[in-house]
Order: sequence, then C-alpha cells, then structure tokens
Amino acid sequence: MMESLRLRVDAAGDGARLDRFLRLALPALPPRSVDYAIASGQVSVGGARAAKGRIVRSGEDVAVRSIPEDADWLPEAGELPGASILFEDESVTVLEKPAGVHTEPHRPREPGTLAGYLLHRHPGVASFSRPPGLSLLARLDFAVSGAVPAALSAEALEFLVREREAGRMRKVYACLVAGRVAGETTVSFSIESRGGEKVRVRKDRGEPDPRYWTSVSPIRAAGDLTLVRATIAKGRRHQVRAHLAAAGFPIVGDGLYAPRPIGAPAGGRLMLHAAEVSFLHPARREPVTVVSPLPAGFDITG
Repeated sequence: MMESLRLRVDAAGDGARLDRFLRLALPALPPRSVDYAIASGQVSVGGARAAKGRIVRSGEDVAVRSIPEDADWLPEAGELPGASILFEDESVTVLEKPAGVHTEPHRPREPGTLAGYLLHRHPGVASFSRPPGLSLLARLDFAVSGAVPAALSAEALEFLVREREAGRMRKVYACLVAGRVAGETTVSFSIESRGGEKVRVRKDRGEPDPRYWTSVSPIRAAGDLTLVRATIAKGRRHQVRAHLAAAGFPIVGDGLYAPRPIGAPAGGRLMLHAAEVSFLHPARREPVTVVSPLPAGFDITG
C-alpha cells in the first residue's frame, strides 16, 4: 500500500478529471486502485475530499493518504462455504460459486471470494495470472451462483481467453422470471455500459454482434413464473438480467432491473444460476460441458 502521496497538478493535467489525472500520474498502479482510493475517501484536492469526476486545475495539490498497489489486490486464500469443484484435471477446473459472495475482491485483501478459494486450492495460479480474479474465466455477480471455469496453467489460460473472446465459450443460465414465456426467442437489444451500477438496454437499436445476444427458451411454468434457459456466448456485464427485463420477463429477486419488486421463493435471492459452461479443452482440444445442479427454489412445478 502506497501512503502519503502529494501530487501537484501541472499544465498537462489542467482540466482533467481527478481519476484520469491520478491514472496518468501513477501509471504503475492498476486503474482499480485509483477508483478504490477515491471511493473510499483517501483522495483530497486542496484539502477537501473529491469525487472521481472533479476537474483538477494547474497548481492544485492532490493528496492521497493511501492507495493499493497491484499486490494488495491478491485475494485472501481460504476455504469458501458452499464452494466446490465441479470438474478438474491438469489444465482446467470449474468451480461452483455460491450465491452471496464476490467472484473476485472488491477491496484489497478481501477474504471469502471465489478467487481466494481458487488460490487456496491452486496456489500456483498466482505465478502466471494477475489479481484480483487470477485465472478465473468468468465473473458472476455477487447474488449469482453456479459454474465458473479457471485455467490451471499459462498455456491453458492463453488458449481459453482466446476462446472466450471469440465467443466460443458457451454459458447457459437458469433463470426464474416473472411472466409466461411462450416459446424460444433471441434478445438482441444493444447494451450500453457507462460504468454505473446499471447498464442501459437500447430497445431501439439491435446489437450486430451475435456474441452479445441472449437466446431464451422456456423449461416449465407455474402460475405467473417461468423457468427459462438463457444462453450467451461472450456476453456483457449484466447481459442476461438486462435483456430479460427489457424483453418483459425480469428475473425474480432482481432489485436492479425489475420494474417492481418481485418476491423470490428462496429467501429473496436473485433467481439466476450459471447452470452450464461449455468450452474446448485447452490440451485435448475436445469439447467439455460442465453442469451445475440447480439450487433450491428453481424447481417449480406447473
């Protein structure tokens, strides 16, 4: 952790946002360190705490009480209640993430994350991958459970990242949604993310890249609820949640995208589960599909 920094804004920094100024002034630090330091109140301008969008001017002093270095984002290794191994060999593992935990640290040295569980099981991943998520190949929201693959070698990581970016790593989610989904459909609305808590779905604009489409098919319905499969290729942040809500079928328990509160049958959790992941094995070049069993509450009957 770097501490007690004082930076003078020069002519080159005049008119920049505070977060951009710090990223340019401290290029060795990851951008997440700047965001964390500002959000946690560790940064002041002219003696006053400042937000990330504050415009700095030439001659002003920017004080940073403390800011994490790259090593500070290494997750705390340890067991994780509810986590397990769904599949594992010498090249890749697929972990079961429980709901209610972070996939990777959101603050320095955060305990109780899936990345920390991976590091506990396979300390060697720290030698070829970077924190905070190390070699995890997917990031599930805090409230989402299910299958998350991770590479166990540098070669496997390089191969699987290429496969993921090309949209060849298929992910299937089980979703309990409000409303009756009559048949198969593909949601292809464009999604815009501006760095806030929510993404914006543009229902007036189609997404040209099929890697960012969501294919939805009903499994069974009961009352005003439907259990559906939502399949994506590469995907964007909150894609399944935002697409289903925009299509008129918000996920039960989603307080972010549902137009009104929808009670969940399983203790109020977000009823979204990463039920299946498929990929080409990095060593054998054979297709692999790993299934995560449905948690309680998803087994509705019509």
